[in-house]
Amino acid sequence: MSIISQYEVSYSNPSTVGGASGVDQYFNGYPGAGLWNVGAQGMQTSAQLVGFPNIGSVPTATSSAGSIQMPQFPGLNGARFKLIASGYATASASTPTITPFISVDSTPSTTATYGVVGGGVASNATVSNKAVAWNIVSELFYSPIAGTLAGYMSYHFANAASGGTDKGAVLTIITPVTGLAAQGPGSSFGFVCGIQFSAGTTGNSAKLTQFQLYQD
Repeated sequence: MSIISQYEVSYSNPSTVGGASGVDQYFNGYPGAGLWNVGAQGMQTSAQLVGFPNIGSVPTATSSAGSIQMPQFPGLNGARFKLIASGYATASASTPTITPFISVDSTPSTTATYGVVGGGVASNATVSNKAVAWNIVSELFYSPIAGTLAGYMSYHFANAASGGTDKGAVLTIITPVTGLAAQGPGSSFGFVCGIQFSAGTTGNSAKLTQFQLYQD
């Protein structure tokens, strides 16, 4: 497996969202160990670092800054690649469903235009204080001539003992995302990962422990 790009997250250093929000929330990556002091007094900001635009930024509903970038080089143009995202969630004040997702922003230079390429399916109801682990794998191919991203995805929810009911599906064809234009040798669009709780309460917490773009 060849990892092309990834968020610097792990089980011991996850990206965390949650709280009293019932809308899409977006995870963010962190600067690598060699960039731990980026933005500190006397140091360059992330925007000034060539090759690391918006590193550590938190994507939003209107901006994909901080996303995993899709590099435009022959190895990915017209070829198959994968995205994988993993994490877990808990709720203590209610029993919401959770809906993790991977989306692509087709207009990164303007207000974000997202298309879901993985997940986007709600879990069964959670059980209070019982974690539910989730995983999404998207297997995609991008055609620079057609400007289309297509493929299929799998998802899985695995609950703790005495928790909710597990759920999953494999090889589900996604709705192709169109209008993706290559913009030279640099990145032309990016991928974000987020989650939505069906009920926003202060006891909600979701963590991202893996988000990678790779070829195998």
